[in-house]
Amino acid sequence: MENKIEPLLLSFSEAASLLNISRTLLYQMHSDGRLGVLPLKLGRRSLLRRKELESWIDAGMPPRVQWLKTREAI
Repeated sequence: MENKIEPLLLSFSEAASLLNISRTLLYQMHSDGRLGVLPLKLGRRSLLRRKELESWIDAGMPPRVQWLKTREAI
C-alpha cells in the first residue's frame, strides 16, 4: 500500500481543481474578495494553504472580509 503525501501548499491551478472550478474563476474570486483565503508568496509563486482552504470550505466559503474576522477570533 502506497502512502500518498498531499502537498501543504497549492498553486491556483491545483486549488481550482480541488474546488472543481476554473483557474480563471478562482482568480476572479481572489480579485473581488469572494475567496477568503489569502495566498502566500514564495518567490514569484502565489500559493494557498491546503488546510486553510479546506477550513474555508467547511465554514461555508464566506467572503474574505468575513473569513479574516473569523480567523482573528481564533
